Amino acid sequence: MLPRSTSVRPDGPSRPAVQAPDLSRASGVRWDYLDQLRAILMLAGIPYHVGLVYASHATWIVASPDKSEAVTWIIQFSHTFRMPAFFLIAGLFAMLLVCRRGPGTWLKGRFQRLGVPLVTSLLVISPLMVMASAVASGGVSNALPGLVETARNLSDTWTVHLWFLIYLLLYCGAFAMLWRIVGARRIEEGNHAVQRWVARNPMLPWLGLLFAGLTALATAVAAKFFDAMYLFGGILLPAQLAADGIVFLVGALIASRPAWVDGFSRPRWPSWGLAFASAFAMAYFQEKGDDFSRALTFFLMPVVGILFSHVLLSAARKWLDRRNRLSNAMVEAAMTIYLVHVAIVLWLSVAFLEVSWPAELEIALIVVLSAAASYAFHCLVRSSPVLTFLFNGTWEVRGGMTASAAPRHVPARVLETARRIEE
Repeated sequence: MLPRSTSVRPDGPSRPAVQAPDLSRASGVRWDYLDQLRAILMLAGIPYHVGLVYASHATWIVASPDKSEAVTWIIQFSHTFRMPAFFLIAGLFAMLLVCRRGPGTWLKGRFQRLGVPLVTSLLVISPLMVMASAVASGGVSNALPGLVETARNLSDTWTVHLWFLIYLLLYCGAFAMLWRIVGARRIEEGNHAVQRWVARNPMLPWLGLLFAGLTALATAVAAKFFDAMYLFGGILLPAQLAADGIVFLVGALIASRPAWVDGFSRPRWPSWGLAFASAFAMAYFQEKGDDFSRALTFFLMPVVGILFSHVLLSAARKWLDRRNRLSNAMVEAAMTIYLVHVAIVLWLSVAFLEVSWPAELEIALIVVLSAAASYAFHCLVRSSPVLTFLFNGTWEVRGGMTASAAPRHVPARVLETARRIEE
């Protein structure tokens, strides 16, 4: 996945102390394919959550009596890598932006851009989801009683798809704390040491992949031992929190070297083959109840996330490296659509409980209607600065991310990434 380094000889001298670089060459750089891939991963939540309504492997908060085995397999497969890939991209941007803005300024921005939409959604969107679930299980008269009952108990019924914002805020806080405690210079020295180790032993990234899987598995075993598999009503799952956190850190590590970003975002067919094989294995075993299947699933969570992120980033770099009007609209609308779409999906699914059409037809109709309604809601949000702040955490809607902040103790190697990431 990572190329063998050519900038440091295995027997070469240590790199001199970090120098504060000139950021002027990096200003204005846009990472179009990363922005577009991130938006696609978020928008893919629409067919995923519609599929859950018709899935045969589990009963969701709204469940149709009509099932689709084909759709069940598709969503099981996509679930193995979709959100881990999102977290890897988030980690990549975290490294680049902390270097430019400093951990304090960056974290403050993250709390605004993520925390405000989270609170807004918990207050506005979550009640709609809970009432849809209550109506599906007990009729229209159960809407308010179901809402009141759910509000009394902390559970993942209130968060549903919003868990990713909670996890991302935790990762950002931990990353900023790590940066302050360890310091930019020591982090850079550690990255340089890793670069030398990789130069000496190209198998090191694969050993790191094995270690990532074992760490996730060990976390799951410890959580099971302490009866802590599901915390805060199932909102936090320690094994998943650890697995996605590892993927986030891998993204940050990759961003620390231009050669690593370049290597990770170029197709390597053996890695592609291993990514698909491991994702299919995880999709097959994750719903089985025996101990071996559960252990393998926990082990594969970060492994599949990292390997398939390589597949997605290398594909996106090849085919999503240019913007157009559609991609601009997609990137701009992704956050709002992700926040609101589940409520729309659930209420449409409740309506479709009254008909008995083929499951695939109902799924297609709900996906199209949910996407259209969610985009219409985005247009409403975009028309109001207040709504934009509430649902996007900013007073101005932006379609992408630029590197324009002043540097603060920035490692030179990291800054090179901003200049060379599109080469």
